[in-house]
Amino acid sequence: MIRLAGFIKVEAKKLPTKALNMQINKDIFHEFKVKCKERGLPLNIVIEVFMRQYGNRKYHLDEESVIKWKDDNRETETLNSTFNKDVYDRFKYMVKYDGYYIKHVISAFVEDYVKNDLIMEYTINHCKE
Repeated sequence: MIRLAGFIKVEAKKLPTKALNMQINKDIFHEFKVKCKERGLPLNIVIEVFMRQYGNRKYHLDEESVIKWKDDNRETETLNSTFNKDVYDRFKYMVKYDGYYIKHVISAFVEDYVKNDLIMEYTINHCKE
């Protein structure tokens, strides 16, 4: 049990964000949301961690798993979220450098996350009373 005595004032700097609004396969996106909820992680955090790893070349997707989403004509749902601008810009640059589209790379990651039960490099510190 941790007891807090008083308050600490912290000057938090709000980081610039970038909005992303895109269509993604409805079925796989639903499975992704369920998986994130089961783990207690916000889906935008999971995607941002992926973006950071992909942008830093720490997450690899096979070309086949990315380009297969190019011809996906099934029902879609909108992914609408904001992400750290620097992380998103680096991710976007690397996606274009690889010759892909953001929508296809994120779709491939979402499927990878759901099908392979991935654990991302992300730590949350919980403080319990």
